[in-house]
Amino acid sequence: MTATLYVWLRGERLGELDKLRNGHLRLRFDPEILDTYGAGARPLSLSLPLTDKRVQGAHLERFLDNLLPEGSVRGALERQHQLHPGDTFGMLQSIGRECAGAIQLTPEDIAPGAGHLVPLSDGEVNQIVAQLPTLDPPPGQVVSASLGGVQAKVLLTRTEAGWAWPADGAMSTHLIKPEPTSDIVIPDLIRWEEWALRLARTAGLPAANAELADFDGRLALVVERFDRHDGKRAHQEDFTQALGVASRDKYETTRTEHRLAAIARAAGREAIAPATFLRDLLAQVTFNLIVGNGEAHSKNYSLAISHAATYAMAPLYDVAPVYLLNDAFQTFGHHLDGQGRLSYLTATHLRAEATTWGLADAAVCETIASVGSSVRQALSTCSADGIDVDRIGALIDARAVGALQVVS
Repeated sequence: MTATLYVWLRGERLGELDKLRNGHLRLRFDPEILDTYGAGARPLSLSLPLTDKRVQGAHLERFLDNLLPEGSVRGALERQHQLHPGDTFGMLQSIGRECAGAIQLTPEDIAPGAGHLVPLSDGEVNQIVAQLPTLDPPPGQVVSASLGGVQAKVLLTRTEAGWAWPADGAMSTHLIKPEPTSDIVIPDLIRWEEWALRLARTAGLPAANAELADFDGRLALVVERFDRHDGKRAHQEDFTQALGVASRDKYETTRTEHRLAAIARAAGREAIAPATFLRDLLAQVTFNLIVGNGEAHSKNYSLAISHAATYAMAPLYDVAPVYLLNDAFQTFGHHLDGQGRLSYLTATHLRAEATTWGLADAAVCETIASVGSSVRQALSTCSADGIDVDRIGALIDARAVGALQVVS
């Protein structure tokens, strides 16, 4: 027997998702969506162009799976909802009403409502954060919101009266990510992430707004969702979804994939201003290289998809100078001109890589120089909370100088 979920984008029905008897998933786009956008348009995903044929295969299954958490967080949710490991359809049936971007999935063919918010006391919020990575909803509630990624986090809604639990598909506005408890991670990681995001914004790059907050002794990073604007969902997808890559393969491990070039070509064709898109992509990669972000993999870049199905870079997020803090984190996440290790990567690789995207060398050099100069200026004014950034700041400054020398 076939089970069905209804797929909605910005509250409009997009199609039907079936789970077949063999366990595979199949998507059928509604004729009205094809009439609106035309065959070949990509309002849902770069990897899923509209067609009047049934859509099946790895790209569809990976796109949907990447809407969901990874690792122990995923396992905990599967146990809570009594699902078999890896049951993407079942998980989306349970928590698909509130996902990244503007996609929602419902078991019934009724447009998703606004859901409702359950006000939380300070004590309840502290308890929720204290229990992470175990998600412990307030009494009478279940987890009904999903966000990809491996780090423990909770999605809440900030109101004038305080924090609230988003129930029945209500829209969350923030994610709260506490300091990891594992011994193998970077000490003070969320402090470094807050500082790096602020450094990016000070340097003029769009980046997620974030602040540090103490929840009864557990420090956490409170990040404002940039896919939520004025009470509405804005659509986006990360690079794994755009490229049809499984979450387990978020790090580009071979020289032959050329993921950034693939994004540049495919998303650039769908952008209103392709040259601007390429410069924005290059600016983000340049910043991540200069600050030594060893977590700049394909789940940590995203594309913003407009109502007209045009593409742009979403703001930076999940940025931290992890390689400079611990040189064991050498993997950059993507290869640049065939090199993927931060101990060897330089702006020379970046310059050669970006010229394969369709940017003229002069535009490549101008963009790298602009980011390098802006980062150097931002370092002098970007203080930190609870960490000494002098040594790391000096290393970043030296890396920015090196980049400027390559393109001067």
